[in-house]
Amino acid sequence: MSPLPVDLGEGALLRKLRIEDLDPVWGLIQTERERIGAWMPWVEATRTIDDQREWLEGVIRDERNLDGLGIFVEGSYVGGVGMVMDAFRIAGDIGYWIGGEHEGRGLVSRAVRAMIDIGFRDLGLHRIVIRAGQENHRSRAIPERLGFTREGVARGEGRGSGGFYDLVVYSVLEDEWPPKA
Repeated sequence: MSPLPVDLGEGALLRKLRIEDLDPVWGLIQTERERIGAWMPWVEATRTIDDQREWLEGVIRDERNLDGLGIFVEGSYVGGVGMVMDAFRIAGDIGYWIGGEHEGRGLVSRAVRAMIDIGFRDLGLHRIVIRAGQENHRSRAIPERLGFTREGVARGEGRGSGGFYDLVVYSVLEDEWPPKA
């Protein structure tokens, strides 16, 4: 039985994207292009709705990874989250973004928490990683809030619309989750 969808509370839902989500996903990317493009390398490469359709069809077909999940509030697409696993299913790498009008509501934290639970409980992962731009304080707050360990800085590993930037690397291991209060 699939662990998805996940009720995130307060009318929010985390679920796999479907082809009928193409227009709302594309619309939000267009609205947020400048803001998220600074941190997300895929934004620059996603120039047309056909580019977005090709990506969406790919993640729908790929049962191996949990990339291509959407955060929905009252049925409306407000952001994305995904986890890509390594070839041996030892580690998962989580990424996320949210529309600006939904920032600060805890939606991404709840979605990432759900992804971590799925990764450890349902997929048997040992390690989960989040990489966030060194200057992207909102994005870095997620792993810090969730009790991840800061491992260091990967120099020049990120790329956005402004060029290359450093990523702060965070991780949590299965025996560290959930964090002890």
